Amino acid sequence: MNIKSRYLAAAGSLALVAAFPQWAVAQSQSQSQSQSQSRSASTEAEEVAQPNPAVLDDVVVTGYLQGLRRSIDEKRKNDMISDSVSADDMGKLPSSNLTEAASRIPGVSAVRNHFTGEGDRVVIRGMATEYNAYAVNGVRMGGTGSPNDNFFRGVRLSFLPTSGVDAITVYKSLLPYMDGDAIGGTIDIKTPTAFDYAPTYAAGSIEGTLLQQREDRTSWAADVAFGKQFSDRLGLYVTGNYSERGSQFEQIGNSGDNMPRTWYSTTASLDFDPKTFVSRGLEMSTGDTDVTRWGFNGSLDYRGDNHSFHLRGQYNEYEETQFRNRLNFRNEGGTKVSARLEQMDRTRGDLVQPADAVVGYDPKLGAIYNYTPAQIVDRDKDGKITDADKGAAGFYSLNGASGAWDPKGFRLRRYWEGGTTEGVLQLINLGGESRFGAFTLDYDASHSESEDNIIDSYDMYFGRNAYLWKGNEGVEIVSQDDPQYLKWVLNPAGMAAVQDLKEYTASGLSGEYGGAKETLNQAQFNLRYEPAGSWLQEVRVGAKYYKSERERRQGTLIDLAPTGTMADYSALFGEPVTDMFDGRYTGLYQLGAVIDTDKMMAEIDRAKAGNSTLLALKETESLDYASTWFYDEQVVSAYVMGTARFGAAEIIAGVRMEDTDNEIRAWTEDPVRGEDYALDNTGFTNWLPSVHLNYDLTPSAKLRAAIWTSVSRPDINRMTSVKEYSYDQDPDGDGKTNPTTEWVLTGIVQGNPGLKPMTSINYDLSAEYYNGRTGAYSVALFYKDLDKFLYRSSSSVIRDGTLGEFDDPSGISVSMPMNGRKAEIHGVEFNARQQLHWLPAPFDGLGVALNATIQRSSAETGLSWHPQGYTLPFMETPDHIVNLELFWERNGWEAYVAYNYQDKSLEDIEDFGNDPYEQDYHFVDLMMRRQITPNLTATFKVQNLLDSYTYYYTFGSGKGGVRDYIENGRYLSLNLNWRL
Repeated sequence: MNIKSRYLAAAGSLALVAAFPQWAVAQSQSQSQSQSQSRSASTEAEEVAQPNPAVLDDVVVTGYLQGLRRSIDEKRKNDMISDSVSADDMGKLPSSNLTEAASRIPGVSAVRNHFTGEGDRVVIRGMATEYNAYAVNGVRMGGTGSPNDNFFRGVRLSFLPTSGVDAITVYKSLLPYMDGDAIGGTIDIKTPTAFDYAPTYAAGSIEGTLLQQREDRTSWAADVAFGKQFSDRLGLYVTGNYSERGSQFEQIGNSGDNMPRTWYSTTASLDFDPKTFVSRGLEMSTGDTDVTRWGFNGSLDYRGDNHSFHLRGQYNEYEETQFRNRLNFRNEGGTKVSARLEQMDRTRGDLVQPADAVVGYDPKLGAIYNYTPAQIVDRDKDGKITDADKGAAGFYSLNGASGAWDPKGFRLRRYWEGGTTEGVLQLINLGGESRFGAFTLDYDASHSESEDNIIDSYDMYFGRNAYLWKGNEGVEIVSQDDPQYLKWVLNPAGMAAVQDLKEYTASGLSGEYGGAKETLNQAQFNLRYEPAGSWLQEVRVGAKYYKSERERRQGTLIDLAPTGTMADYSALFGEPVTDMFDGRYTGLYQLGAVIDTDKMMAEIDRAKAGNSTLLALKETESLDYASTWFYDEQVVSAYVMGTARFGAAEIIAGVRMEDTDNEIRAWTEDPVRGEDYALDNTGFTNWLPSVHLNYDLTPSAKLRAAIWTSVSRPDINRMTSVKEYSYDQDPDGDGKTNPTTEWVLTGIVQGNPGLKPMTSINYDLSAEYYNGRTGAYSVALFYKDLDKFLYRSSSSVIRDGTLGEFDDPSGISVSMPMNGRKAEIHGVEFNARQQLHWLPAPFDGLGVALNATIQRSSAETGLSWHPQGYTLPFMETPDHIVNLELFWERNGWEAYVAYNYQDKSLEDIEDFGNDPYEQDYHFVDLMMRRQITPNLTATFKVQNLLDSYTYYYTFGSGKGGVRDYIENGRYLSLNLNWRL
């Protein structure tokens, strides 16, 4: 940490501790006044009976404590298993977006953006983003998943800020009136209305943030809100937000997969010990990321005696610009220098190494070895083994089981890379509720759009293939002290030349664009009948229609031919990076010269205009048809359910039917009949029964149990893959290519539009105890039995490994993804929240909130080279999640400290069974707040107080084989909040 950062951190902390002593008056009166003007909808009924909402159970509550009680009330009143986080919770603790806010809920974990360090998307009870449903005020929200990770369902909640949100509720069991495609659960985002506040309401906040990293970048955020009740029936509420958040990262890691120390015949095998593998290369980088979020929410509400109507809308944009400079070493084995002798018996592992087998030298044939033609292939048939018998190049000393790791060269490169992505989430909803005696009808129609686009993505590299470069036969990668801090080892001449920019030839600059979009239109109604004085409390029926139209596009933005070496680009350089990771990378191990992004973008613009002396234009924008597809999904659903009460027991039972029809247009590559989009229509129907039991053991204790079914629609990426035809172009075998009319079709590789959905039978049991409204305790057990489970096709290893091959009726070989296999996940959640109001002053303002999740997952991979029944855990599913919050409120002062722990989780499936994991992480956040006046508060926040790493990606589950390690630094924020 530099001096500037130390002073700023100290100043921010002391500013609140010593601030405004003249305002240290009877804060409880002003708190009560402020609280009465900012009522929560979830406690409105209680407030009618108890006019002073700030005094509940004889305890004065404000801020976080009120949010705690709102969350407790929400959990208690719901008919299914759920947990919530309120706006008061989200506003007090440092959360960059809704993903981070939701990750404080039991059973919810966050998947982080590697470069910003922010939470990007959520996992619910071990089920990744695409296996969950998302709603705003109970209305389904569209989402494009994460195209960069090759899945196209679900919502990246990182697009949404916490401002303008009243509460987040995670429903972990589903009732029949809810969308059934939510195996993990449903996240419902509630936005405020004018009736949640005083008749006239206005508020605003502004926040400044300092990042304690190499350059001490600053950020800011602001939001405003206004509510007006024009009468006791009509109200309008609007809120807007804007934020700019700058981050900076330092990264070190491997380049390319770790590899066996001895020769191998196939990567598709589990017969390896990854702990013995050698690092193939290394890369080191640093870069900046700028994230801009802006948006608004609005709600116009009419509340009549028998009819209520609402018009609600949300619009949010997310823009992320990230560029970095990267130094890369990677051992290679693909040139003539790396040619190797080939064993006659490739399984034999007892041959001596070539360096120990040299017995002479021939000026024409090269080295002469004491191998025999029975041991080594004698290519020139001269009866002896020499360098002239070398064949295919490789990493190993021999092409056979006796070969040892022996690269003859490596790739040395410097990269400038990055670009801008943009996301949009918008929803407009018109609906209402009408009451006709014992019948209640609610209805709504909505339009939603979501986008996740790559506006531009650039990649430029300078480098060389360093074979026998300055006396080096490859590069050795070592780690010292901590395993994540890798370093490169070369001879002295090579170490010095790494910083010589003349050694790096300008080799290429290209740009790409792409993205995904969904348009979602839907309409639904629910009819409730509530008979009086009957054990049958409610009968509900309803229906819903929605149509989702998705598309993905990808293409080339620009292709430029650079000239010269990196030294010739010095006019585009920024400040050199001479120190990374707190002094671990300096001197010969520094990153050194870096490209300045603004200067390079200006040079690209000059190249487009034909005015650059460094870059020549080769190709402009073009569409990659093979990566472009269109996917329409139409779902018609209906349900019936009933609620009955027998004494202390409430039973809710019903069934939901969802009928799905798909229309898919994917690219076809056929050298005979031409290239074009092909149309496929598929469909399926799912019946989803459920039974829920809520049993009141005592007025303060409740037991819940549920058996329910759910579904996850198939992987769009696997359904829309390009269809490729292959032919025998020489069917008569004369060695010449025949006319295309005579070619014989031999095989087809394609996506599978007919993939079936994954289904799940879910079992839940929970016990809850409520200590008045000052505490709540619960334990919940869950088990999910899944069928047709497919791992996300995040890599070619998974995608190709799940292909099935069969002959169609005409005898043509067809290869395409197949339906998945069995999987299961089970776990237990512990949740405890308590205000310690019985302690003597000033400790009566203390409180604690703790939740922990223990879960285990297992799935058959279905990969062709994995043994039958071989299982792995789910991706992005940590075994343990812990959240601990300590808080204190008294006399206008508030203080909070939060600890978050997330266990390691499987990230992907790779060759050799060397599957990468994201390692566990620990975060500590801090907040201090001072109420200056009844209308003004100041808040100081520290995010990532202990400056922990934000991403640690390894080969295998241990921490030794580092693949990527990133640090982002510590954020210090000062916030001023005002409300009328």
